[in-house]
Amino acid sequence: MSAHTVHCGGHITLLFSIWKDARLARFQGSRGAGFNVVDGVEATIKHFDTNEPLEPGLLSQGSELDESPVQAGDGEIRLSVTSMDGTAIAHSTELYTDLIEALREVRLIDHSESFDVEVTLSLPVSQGFGMSAAGLVAVARAFHLHSGIGKDDQYLRIAHRIERLHSGGLGDVLGIAAGGVELRLEAGAPGVGGKAVGFQTQQPVLLVWKPDESRHTSNYIDDEKWQQSISKAGEKAVRTLRLKPWGPERWPDLMLESRTFAQASDLLEEPERKTLNETVMNELRKLDLQSRVYVRLCMLGVSLAILPRRLEEPLTHEEMERIAVALRSLNLGVRHTSIS
Repeated sequence: MSAHTVHCGGHITLLFSIWKDARLARFQGSRGAGFNVVDGVEATIKHFDTNEPLEPGLLSQGSELDESPVQAGDGEIRLSVTSMDGTAIAHSTELYTDLIEALREVRLIDHSESFDVEVTLSLPVSQGFGMSAAGLVAVARAFHLHSGIGKDDQYLRIAHRIERLHSGGLGDVLGIAAGGVELRLEAGAPGVGGKAVGFQTQQPVLLVWKPDESRHTSNYIDDEKWQQSISKAGEKAVRTLRLKPWGPERWPDLMLESRTFAQASDLLEEPERKTLNETVMNELRKLDLQSRVYVRLCMLGVSLAILPRRLEEPLTHEEMERIAVALRSLNLGVRHTSIS
């Protein structure tokens, strides 16, 4: 039984505009800006003969196989998707089944082959951390390692198309492809319409979310009122950010435009986000750390990122720990990670 494991970090959008009306999914997406993080999704695929029994201990602790294996083409696909707390995520396998079917349709993997596919998340879903995109990219790249057929862009384009099919993130796959802190100049899939630039910086950050709240992207991008307010604010921000070359010196501009976008789009005014933002800011003031950080919403969850005010002065481990302890005492979800 051959196995391949791929890790893909999550992607966080700070501002964006909606481009979803193109007939082909490869040309749908968003312009916008955000950053990639180390924490995300790990995918393992294991090729097996259908006559082989399932190996003991194959699955991660707490996960489950589907009750009935999925038949994708001629080969058998046994899928498990495990959340960050070690439990199986119900009704989550269709996303990956569709990806595998698409890879088989274009002959990037063989119809007759059978696989165990294990997907393990290290961040929560529906909180603006790009978990569906990261999962699709990780699984797609694991299959690329297995087959050795084609180029990375082909797998990314299919991942983008499947995410759009499921009304997931608009620009997460393109953002992941750019890497680091990214500016998405044109909407679409990587290499086909989509255009993005990124710069690298090693920065520790904190992701914070309200565990009993979540948002699905489609709730906003399929609502005409939200489309208008988001796209108007997002296009204005992108026009400003693309005026000069993209690099670390643009960090203050990104922070300014992301704050303006959150206000102009009215996303910051939604009660749950507003309360979370105010709660975190109050804790930072108590710790006297408000001058060291920026607090920015992660689109489109009930979540935010605590980011360094100056890239040349990263947050220290002690500072991050003080913040994390204070926020966890309020029953908020908190994750130490870093920009990647």
